[in-house]
Amino acid sequence: MDIDFWRERWNKGVTGFQQQYINPYLGYYYGENGPPPDLRRTLRVFVPLCGKSKDLRWLSVNGFDTIGVECSRLAVEDFFSEHQLEFSRSNRNNHISYKAENLEILLGDFFTLQTEDVGDVTDIFDRAALIAFPQSMRGQYVTKITQLQAPGTRTLLITLSYPQLEMAGPPFSVSEDEVHDRYGGKYSIDKLVAKNIIEDEPRFKDRGLTSLTETAYKLTRN
Repeated sequence: MDIDFWRERWNKGVTGFQQQYINPYLGYYYGENGPPPDLRRTLRVFVPLCGKSKDLRWLSVNGFDTIGVECSRLAVEDFFSEHQLEFSRSNRNNHISYKAENLEILLGDFFTLQTEDVGDVTDIFDRAALIAFPQSMRGQYVTKITQLQAPGTRTLLITLSYPQLEMAGPPFSVSEDEVHDRYGGKYSIDKLVAKNIIEDEPRFKDRGLTSLTETAYKLTRN
């Protein structure tokens, strides 16, 4: 699935992956059970394949230095329009930077990012990036996201797992074993919570799923 696939999804309005509310794991681990307000100013959170997620705005409003990357110009400009944010726009190597206060979105290809593009990231929120890629591309994604991190960088990773034969992704099924296989060599991995959410996701039941487990992990770069 190349960059044109996702741009076409945005252009056609096929964006069921966009949540209407703040992700509850983000709200809990970075809000209710997260760092105190005076510490948040020192943290820089990177959101890969961010779309126009409301999570970006929540992070910035709650004091985190926030940066995302997205390939769709429509998604990026819709984000700033919907939140009524005035932004500056400038070129950043292979990307275009849209910036408003402590929030920035880089328009362009995730796979061409360099560490200087995202800066000194302390945290990563991956709700919809890893599971957006088929198995054949997930290794490439993990390699790139690892290159963008310094030791000690934390990731809140959200995955979905289900019988892959029951539904064609995206989102794709990523098992706990696969998380350990792909990240175990360069990260410490803490499983935070796993929840069966099939009854809460009728759109996936309509696509044929009989089970759906959502799992949150904390990854720490070695």
